[in-house]
Amino acid sequence: MTDAADVSAAAVGSGDTDPARAAASRRRLMREYRGILFAQFTSECGDQISAIAVSLLVYARSHSPFLAAASYAVTYVPMVLASIVLAPLVDRLPRRRVMIFCDLGRAALMGVLVLLTTIKGVPIPALLAVVLVSSFLSPPFTAARSATIPDIFGSGPGYMQAVAKSRILQQLDVVFGFAVGGLIVAAISTTGALIVDTGTFLVSALVILRRVTVRPAALPGPLPAIWVMFRELGPGIREVLSLPVRRALLALGTFSVMFLIAPEALAVAYSQQHGGGAVAAGVLSAAQPVGVAIGAWLLVRFVPLRIQIRALLPSAGLCALIIASTAFVTSLPLWVTVVLWVLSGVPMCFVVTTIGVYNTVTERALRGRAIGVASAGIAVTQGAGFLLWGALGSWWDASTGVTAAGIFGVVVVLILRWRWPHAIIAATGEELAAETAET
Repeated sequence: MTDAADVSAAAVGSGDTDPARAAASRRRLMREYRGILFAQFTSECGDQISAIAVSLLVYARSHSPFLAAASYAVTYVPMVLASIVLAPLVDRLPRRRVMIFCDLGRAALMGVLVLLTTIKGVPIPALLAVVLVSSFLSPPFTAARSATIPDIFGSGPGYMQAVAKSRILQQLDVVFGFAVGGLIVAAISTTGALIVDTGTFLVSALVILRRVTVRPAALPGPLPAIWVMFRELGPGIREVLSLPVRRALLALGTFSVMFLIAPEALAVAYSQQHGGGAVAAGVLSAAQPVGVAIGAWLLVRFVPLRIQIRALLPSAGLCALIIASTAFVTSLPLWVTVVLWVLSGVPMCFVVTTIGVYNTVTERALRGRAIGVASAGIAVTQGAGFLLWGALGSWWDASTGVTAAGIFGVVVVLILRWRWPHAIIAATGEELAAETAET
């Protein structure tokens, strides 16, 4: 295992000869993990519900598509800044406490937003400001949750399955959260949807309080002053990038996101340009997440860990080629594109392995900062991808934008392959596979 301090993981992998104690230990850890999953589900659904509710509210008050889109865009700034600046707190404070604080903070801010929606004449920038502040609490919550899962499972076989389940749930949360958010707004009101959103964060905090084990901070000692944390940002990032295998995995995960999001970014435009309506746009938007969920399930069910790690680059390349194949189906019925985009999501399961290995090779005391650096990089490239492929879709058409993203992905994979530390990655796979076999 990567960290001897992970006592809960040691309980699973210690080879306890007492079946009753071993079974009790597994039940306790699975109870905690299910609590983490439920908290993830409620929090992420809350994020999606608030996103669509605020967007609809802003559009209803301003009749401006730009301001409605801005309500989504403001969440990207915190994803970059908070991931870098606040993620170190995940190593400096108990991760359970960080998650509870973030949930309660978001619940309080959503409560403020509910009050503002009941007051006529409140400026739209004031609403967006509350959304912006609330969004700063999402990255620390995500980093703390992600860093807690290895604390539970270590590097054993349960960890990679846990990462896959978390990824599957994340895809479902996006679809479910937006769908439920739209239904709640239609059935009740925007204010009612925000009240429900407030409740999701309170439920998440309660579940974490009751289910997640109290663990000490990864880095002992008093919390440093803010200016000290800013001063440590540079050394912290350099420490994260000091390990070659971590640099390679970070580059793969960061730059691949830039082309992987093209179908999602252009699904609505593609549907409109090919005679589809809102339903077709929704199905196209959900196609790739469905493929990711299927691929993640197949990955942990049937593919050994050492093969997963060796297949990282080929899987990314296959995904890019399938996305680029959109150019060949533009004259065919929309359901063909849906099938193609579902297929493009299946090899995206390489993201699961990338996340799992990245966290596993990172020691516990550095895990929060490492996740923060990865989250910030992904947010930047994801935002750049939305802008780039959206611009291409506007200048030409949506299929051109998606196809260009796939070609870009092939080029990215070829560049990464040229600098890929094959021997180190293979050795890491063998080491992790050996640890998995032992546990």
